[in-house]
Formats: sequence, structure tokens, C-alpha cells
Amino acid sequence: MNTVEASRQVLLTKKDSGIAIVLLDGSGKLNSLGTPVMRELQQIIRTIGSDPQIKAAIVISGKPDNFVIGADLFEIRKVTVEEDLHNLSRNGQQTLNDTANLSKPLVVAINGTCLGGGLELALAGHWRIASDEPITQLGLPETRLGIIPGLGGTQRLPRLVGLKQALGMILSAEAISAQEALGVGLVDELVPSSELMSRAEKRALELAANPAVFVERQALMGTLVEQTAWPLKDVDEEKANKLFAMTERSIRIKTKGNYPAQMRVLDVIKTGLTKGIKAGLEAESRLFSELAFSETSANLIALFFQTDFAKQSARSLGAKFGQNNTCKVGIIGGGMMGGSIARLSSQQGMTAVVKVKTGKTAEASQHIQGPHIQCVEDWAKLSDCQLVLECVPEDVALKHSVLKQIESVVSPDCTIASNTSALSLAELARGLDKNDRFVGLHFFHPVDRMPLVEIISLKTTSRKAAARAADFVTKLGKIPLMVKDGPGFLINRLLSCYLLAAANLMEEGVPLNWIDEAAIDFGLPMGPCELLDEVGLDLGYKVAANLHQTLGERMRPSDILKNIPKLGLVGKKNGKGIYLYDETGRRKEFNPEVAAIPNVKTSTEKADDATKKKIVQRLVMPMIDEAARCLEDRIIMKPREVDMAIVYGIGFPPFRGGLLKYADHVGLPEVVNQLNDNDRCTSPKRGVAPLISKYVAEGRGFYSRGGKEEE
Repeated sequence: MNTVEASRQVLLTKKDSGIAIVLLDGSGKLNSLGTPVMRELQQIIRTIGSDPQIKAAIVISGKPDNFVIGADLFEIRKVTVEEDLHNLSRNGQQTLNDTANLSKPLVVAINGTCLGGGLELALAGHWRIASDEPITQLGLPETRLGIIPGLGGTQRLPRLVGLKQALGMILSAEAISAQEALGVGLVDELVPSSELMSRAEKRALELAANPAVFVERQALMGTLVEQTAWPLKDVDEEKANKLFAMTERSIRIKTKGNYPAQMRVLDVIKTGLTKGIKAGLEAESRLFSELAFSETSANLIALFFQTDFAKQSARSLGAKFGQNNTCKVGIIGGGMMGGSIARLSSQQGMTAVVKVKTGKTAEASQHIQGPHIQCVEDWAKLSDCQLVLECVPEDVALKHSVLKQIESVVSPDCTIASNTSALSLAELARGLDKNDRFVGLHFFHPVDRMPLVEIISLKTTSRKAAARAADFVTKLGKIPLMVKDGPGFLINRLLSCYLLAAANLMEEGVPLNWIDEAAIDFGLPMGPCELLDEVGLDLGYKVAANLHQTLGERMRPSDILKNIPKLGLVGKKNGKGIYLYDETGRRKEFNPEVAAIPNVKTSTEKADDATKKKIVQRLVMPMIDEAARCLEDRIIMKPREVDMAIVYGIGFPPFRGGLLKYADHVGLPEVVNQLNDNDRCTSPKRGVAPLISKYVAEGRGFYSRGGKEEE
């Protein structure tokens, strides 16, 4: 074996058997396809093609847990000219065209993450072998970032797996497992990771000796053969057109035009199927560059970076303080929240010891099931847990009692946590002898679907305790948000502003359906009336009342929010709130009992655009103002953290980039105008946060200073 060409990130080694090994091994922990890597890869592909001693080639990663995670998003984000993005895509396409057109068989051996450009590279190969490890995931996530695959994925994926499967993967942006990939024909075989290289070598030699399969793949995925017939086997052109039409209708309903990549990628796929792969690739590169240069894409990529940064920071914090080995946790309370967290912990390989009431072990074991779950009654069973989380009802006296009991049985190194959505962490800590290992964890319901967890620290909380909590949250697969103790923390403080504004609109006689429709048209997943039902009208009022007590008049709940629960209308949990719900929890019509309250009404007419815009102003501007106050109070440190939190904690439309990115888009002087306008037509008066006034005076935004973007 000898190395014939080396570079910083790609290594070409030629074996005596005639097999060339192309090793992808970037300088960091993750492989990505930036311009330097693509240039090196192109040169190596040409070397393989011209070397008569090389019979076949293998592309494999030098990383233990990833093949290629995708294109270099940092590079894409730095480009300031749209045509440069078009050239970036075209040059990358040419490299992969050269790969697909290679005159010798090329086997792609995949272990770990294979996403975006990584999968597009794999598609350009002639045979794909994947490890059967759980870490091996394959997908094209680009539409989630507001762009489309730009290295041939829109053209080669349908030709390999069929149109329906390809549309599902591209539009959902979800990865599939190696087993699923085998089932749909995305990979040709699975092997244990320990056998990946040996199997790839064997298969490469077989393809070189019997080239029929290789030649067929090259004709299908390459650009050397002009298309003379419909290229798909799973559907004919007529059925494909029907599938496209059905998909377009579904996208239009789902995205309301806010995520253009999903709709427009269909035209690119159609172009390639009807006019040939070369035309499809040109359409792909053009649309890629246009979308990558859009505000929507910039916002979505920024959210991706912040989310990744939050997770990486949490992992680094855990490692720094030796707290990155969480494997056993205790949970007090086997109710809906405690049981959900226990199940999720078990699914992630951690042992969850669930402390339940005396005589309830058998019952708890029935509904809290998992391979690593232990339901116990004895407090002493928590003694060797690394973190213990109480999930009892939101009652200060009860939580004091439980926390004191936890403290008496756990080891000195154990982190003690309280799951609370609004109670003061400082108040809860009063019952502890040592509060330096005490943190708050605010999980959102439903636990299995909501990605964000607030990690709340006191001034006395040690970095070690915060690190343990961060490690636990990231091991659950959640996004950690580090916040300081304060009324409502971050999410409930902002959410309450939104819901209080909706209640004020209801009280003023704005039709309920207009309020919800305006919010949904703005891009929120549901309107505030339905969200009040989801949260629970009784809980919504309780949280608002607590915030009113601590933060003052701007958080005063309206009478309607106070009075509706008195009618026995608490929301989805009892089937009656602002809406009615059937026994399965499916939302039905507005509740006539609510519509009978003075001033409250619905309308058979549709709100016009100006009215909807005014409703959105009333709903969103108070959240912007309160977010600025949270920054002032040091509840949270950076605008990008606020934006990540509001998207993943409340469902603020991601395409808008988050609450404060939206504020900058509107312009802070206009935000001030709208806040003042709100105060003229509603009570209590909110005023304008000093931080916003300061930024307006300085001519800057939350993210920008002097017209230049800041991070």
C-alpha cells in the first residue's frame, strides 16, 4: 500500500490490489464539503481516472461517527454576491458529475451522519454500503434551512429511490436510518462498522471484474448519456404529474408561502425529469443560489447555528467540569411530566429511578415503562443518582418538603433540580441546607415533542451543577437554554404577554376567529385562543397573576381571563374552553358559553389585511418589548438566545428568524411607534423598554450597529 497524493482534508491511498482509498478527514471533528475539500476531491477523482494501475475506488470517512455532515454553511453565509453562490453550486456539481462519470467503479462506504452534500456525494457513487449502526443517518435537510440541495441531490435521488420517496425525503428534511435506506434502495447493503472497509474493497473489485452494474449506475446517475426516455421506474409521467399536483396543494396549505424552497424545489425536480439531468442541474444551481441569498434562508441558517451552538456549549460545559457522564437520574413523581421525562431518559440509555407514593409502584410501573426505568417507594434508592429532579405539583410548601427529603438521601455530588414553570427558584431553594447544587429545569408539554428546556440558575448555583443539568438535557436530545432566575423565567414571561394581549382583544370585542386567524397567517402554529386552551385557562390566569404581582401593571390580566375559568371552562383538559373539544382532544367549534360573555364574539366575515396587521401588532409588539426587558434584567444574555427560545419554546415562525430578528426587520423606530399606538387603545399601558429607546437613539438594532450585522 502506498500514498500517492495527500492533502489537508482528503487522502488518496493506492493498494496493491488496485483499489484506491479516498479518505475524507477534515481538520475538525466533523467532515463538511467546503470549496477546499471539493477542489481536493476533484483532483483526486481525476487522478483515479487517469491512473491505469487503479481498478476501482472507495470513498470513506476518517471520522468515527460521521461521513459528511453537509456543505460548509459558514462559507455559504459569507458569500455576498448571488452569482458567486451560483458558481459555488456549479463547481460542486461538476466535481460530483466527474465522480458519477468516473470510468472506474466507485464504492461509497458510509458510517455515521451522511447529510446534505454528504448524501449528494454518496449518490454520485456507483455502489453504497452503510454500517448498520444507529448513528448512521442519511438525509437531505436543506429545505429546513430555506435552501435546496445544490450538488445534484434533486436530480439523482429521484432516479435512485423513486419520485415519491425522494419527495418525502427532500420536503420533510428528515434523515432516515441505515435500515430504512436499505429498504428504499438508497444504499445497496448493510454491514457492521467493523466490516465496512473490507466489504467495500471486496465489492469494488467485484464491480471492476463484472462492470455491468457499474455501467448501468453510471448511465443513470451521470451526465454522459443524453436522456431519451422517462427516467423513473416507480411512476410514469402521468402519475408523476398527479403526484406533483397533490404535493403542491399540500405544501401550499402547510407553508402558506412562507417557506418557498419547498414549493420551488418541485419545479427543479420536474425540469430534470422532463428535460434531462443537465437541465435539472442548471435549474438546481440557479434556485440554490437565489434561495441561499434570501432573508428566509439567512434566518433559518442563523437559527440552526444558534441551536447547534447551544448544544455544543452545553456539552463543553459538561466536559469542563467532569459532568458529561450522566447515566442515572432520579425523578420524584410519576405523573404525566415525571413519567414522560423518565421514558425519554430510558430511551436515551439512562437509568431513571422514579420515586412514587407508597402503594403506587405497581400502578406506576404499568404506565411508565422502559428498559431502564425503576419505580420505587424507598427514598434511599436515589442515593447513587447523579441528578434528581422533582416533578411534583406547583406548590411551594410541597416542593420544599420534597427537596428537603431529596437532600437527605443523595450524595454530596448529586445535582438537585426542580421542574417548575413559574415558581421562584430562590424561594424553592430556601428549604435546602446547600443551594449551590440546586437548579431549575423547565420542560415544556408534551415532553416528547417540545425541543426546548430552560435551565435556571441562581447566583449561588455552581458551574458544576449547571454543567450536570446541561449534560442531562442534551443527552435527552433537547435544546438547553441557560437562563437566570426571575418571574416566569424567559418563555412564560414572553408567552404571557402574548396571551394577555389576546385576552385584551377578546374583551374589546375583536372576533375570536379573527384573532386566531391573524396569528396563524403571521406564521404561528396556532392562534392565542387555542393556545390558551392548550395551556389551560386556569393555569394561564395563575401565571399571569403571579407576573402581575412581581412585574407590575403591564402584566395585569384582563377580567375575561380571570372570569372564564370560574365558569368551569379550563380548556382542552376538560373539553371546554374558548373552543370545544371531543373525547379524543380534537378541536371543534368555538364554545357558545364563551361567545355569550359580553363583548366576546365571533364573526362570519373575514378580517381584512389591515385588521390582521393591527391584531398582529397588538400580539407581537408586547413580546418584543418584554424580551428587551429580559435582556435588561440579565435573565438571558443575547438576542440570538431569545430568538432560538421563542422559536422552539413557543413556535414563533422560524422563517422570520425569531422575535428580535423580526423587530430589526420592522425597524426599532417603528416598533416604538407600534408600542405607543398599542398604549393608546388598550389598558394597562406598557410603555417602551429603556433598552429599545437606547438602541433607537444609537441608530442600531438588536443585531446591527450602524447598518452592519452583528452576532
